[in-house]
Parts: sequence; structure tokens; C-alpha cells
Amino acid sequence: MSDAVPIDPPKVTASDAAGQTPEPGAWRRAIGWGFETFGPLIVFVLFEHTMGLVAAIISGILTGAVLVTLQIVREKKISPFTAFIATSVVVFGALDLHYRTGFFVKIEPALGNAVTGFFFLGTVIIGRPIIIELAEKLMGRKLERAHGYLRGWTVVWALYFFLRAAVYVWMAYRLSIDEAMAIRSTVAPLSFGAMFLIEMATRKLLFRRT
Repeated sequence: MSDAVPIDPPKVTASDAAGQTPEPGAWRRAIGWGFETFGPLIVFVLFEHTMGLVAAIISGILTGAVLVTLQIVREKKISPFTAFIATSVVVFGALDLHYRTGFFVKIEPALGNAVTGFFFLGTVIIGRPIIIELAEKLMGRKLERAHGYLRGWTVVWALYFFLRAAVYVWMAYRLSIDEAMAIRSTVAPLSFGAMFLIEMATRKLLFRRT
């Protein structure tokens, strides 16, 4: 990790990093946060598997528009992450419609992961690490003393997406579409889960109460 990602465990408590005592309504807030953050993508995937690509694109666009409108009314601003997810659904959905080839189906996940990696890294470069925003929205309060830690994990997630993109490029050229999709359907959720477990273990180690 670079010097631009300071971590100062003695000044950060575990509750500052992630809050150890659940507040009333925490689960409801977490579910609402999850849908508001990933809503367009969730709706897109559900509709793609049940009603087809065109319905998925339309529903994803509508969901994104509704969430963006709600954010503008409620907060007078748009979450960069919500805007990114909504835009990604539109752009990659349109590419799916235009390039209906086996190779594009194999290479698209690599493009998506690379774009996501650049987005995460870009938020760090401009001084607004996206994981800080996501964590503070989830907790419902500022986590100022954990900003160094959360900034570091924004960089780690960016590197994770870049690594996945590189693996998917290799798979696109080396494996059949069925083999690539089978491996992705297993490795993608497992690697995501592993990242979350590593973060939890790191948080407990760095922010353990003294």
C-alpha cells in the first residue's frame, strides 16, 4: 500500500470503522442501502434471466432513473456509485444488443471489471474514495477517523477488479464460452466472498479494542 493510504489503528475504534452495535432498524437500512446502491444492476440481472435482454435494459434504465430522482429530491445530489451502476447497465446493455457474438459475451466481463477498477481508482485520485461514501451511507453517520482505512480498501478493490479483468481476458482467448461462463459463475461469487472475509479479518485486527 502506498504512503497515500495511511492507517492509524490507535486512533480508530472498531465502531468507527463499521459499528459493532447494531442500531434499531439496521437491517432495514442495510436492505434499502443495497437496493439503492445496486438497484439497476439487480433489476437488470433479474429481468435478463426471466424476460430477456431488451426488458432487462428498459427495466434497468427505469430503475436507475427512479433512484437518481429520489436521491436528487432527498439529498439534492446524485451518488456517484448509483450513477456509475445505472450508466454501466445502459452502456453494457446496449453493447450486448449490438454485438451479439460469442467472443463479446466472453470479453464483456473483462471490460466491465476493468471499467469498475478505473472508477474505484479514479475516486481515490480525485480525493473522494467511493467506499467511504458507501460505508457512511450504510452506517448512517460519518466515519472520519476510518477514512484512511476505507481509502486503502478502495484501492484494494480497484486492484481486485483489474486482476479479474486480466483473468477474464485470458479465459476469453483460451476457453470456450461454456467453459468461461461455468468458471465465472463459480469463481466470481467465491472471490467476492473472499474479499469481504479478508476485509472483515483486517478490520478486526486493526481496530480491535484495547
